Amino acid sequence: MLSMTGFGSGSCERDRWRASVFIKSWNGKGLDIFIKSNQNLMAIELTIRKMVKDLVKRGTVSVHVEVEKRELAEPVSYEKLIANLNFFKLIKEELSLNVSDDTLFSLAVRFAESREEEVDNSLEEAIVCALNDALRELLRRRTEEGQELRRDMEERISRIEKLLEVIVREKDVVYENAKRRVLERAKEVGLSEVNATVLNEISLILSKMDVEEEITRFRAHLVRSRELLASGDEVGRKLEFILQEMHREITTLSNKLPDLSPVAVEIRTEIDRLRQQVANVE
Repeated sequence: MLSMTGFGSGSCERDRWRASVFIKSWNGKGLDIFIKSNQNLMAIELTIRKMVKDLVKRGTVSVHVEVEKRELAEPVSYEKLIANLNFFKLIKEELSLNVSDDTLFSLAVRFAESREEEVDNSLEEAIVCALNDALRELLRRRTEEGQELRRDMEERISRIEKLLEVIVREKDVVYENAKRRVLERAKEVGLSEVNATVLNEISLILSKMDVEEEITRFRAHLVRSRELLASGDEVGRKLEFILQEMHREITTLSNKLPDLSPVAVEIRTEIDRLRQQVANVE
């Protein structure tokens, strides 16, 4: 089981480039990837996104790429500068223009400036290498935090199981108390315990209070929760649904057995805490 929160970093050098990648992830409903860089990475953005998607299935991910050239870049191309200067001189002579040499030189420099470099193979290799290292660290940290979350959730499920057993033990006492109250009222009005009206009243009340189905379903949800926690798969959305169902079952049970509401409230509290934890799970 993986947490959705974590971070990682990596750096790598190739012939002409040095790349550093910083990656951070946090909670999210789906998978959102944001890429920032001091270099135009449009040419390899799909590659970066695919690498992230291969390891991260859910959460918000921020990828920051810092690129540094290992060699000084020429501000202008010398060959272009000379060619441009000769060209403008030729135009000046052909048209007999009154233009100074400084103006010609400025024009030559403007059209000889080095353009922003595209992502070449060396740069792509450096970025991919650094991103791999960052993703490995991110995955390690998400795994470590995921294990902590799993242990905490297993403890809370164990507590819920114990509280549910309290309800299982006490429900028969609640049934007997309800039956006793009906019989006492019947005695007050002179009806015997075997009177049809009395028996029907007891049957109706006990049927309304019956929680066997809720307990059975709740136990099944607990079993399924443990299976998911042990599976190592992407369990966040599945656990969210199961906890929602558990909350519904315990609410119904509490409405049927008001006498056991304090125990049901404790169970709901643990379910709410589990839901908070599941919000961090991939």
